Amino acid sequence: MVKNTLSIFLVSFLMVVALCFGHENPALRGKNLRGWCVADTGAPHDKLQEFLDYGCHEFDCSQILPGGPCYEPNLLLAHGSWILDKFYKTGAFCKEGLGFITETNPSYGDCQYP
Repeated sequence: MVKNTLSIFLVSFLMVVALCFGHENPALRGKNLRGWCVADTGAPHDKLQEFLDYGCHEFDCSQILPGGPCYEPNLLLAHGSWILDKFYKTGAFCKEGLGFITETNPSYGDCQYP
């Protein structure tokens, strides 16, 4: 009985995660969205790190890895902004509680945001 309950919980949890993070709006894919989604300075660091870890399983994060053009500054807020904007540009959402839309381009040096 406990095994069945645990299995149902695990499947339900994975479905919620897939719906929360995996939703992409195909109608908006490739559209020129206004602004950029950047990390909120008040976002909980643990939640931002979780989102960054998840995002780097979904996208190529070589831009924010050592040697990449967006690695420096090596800060959670900077890397979190990059992955939040990646989700925003491909899935048309800016994760509530972690990021916000800005009209100020966060690109710097060789690190160019789309």
